[in-house]
Amino acid sequence: MDPYTFGMVSVGVAGGSLVVVSYLESRGVVINKTLIGIALEASKLGAIWYLMKEMAKVFL
Repeated sequence: MDPYTFGMVSVGVAGGSLVVVSYLESRGVVINKTLIGIALEASKLGAIWYLMKEMAKVFL
């Protein structure tokens, strides 16, 4: 998967999951916001690692 497609998919998944979480919260489900923040930061870290791996292929 090229970096552009990976970026579009990851942004779409993150946005979609936040829409689902906000819907569940409006329906009365208790949401652990700390855990959501940790999950988003972990996905961001994974995206940065993937981008670095792809950039290493270009320059090495």
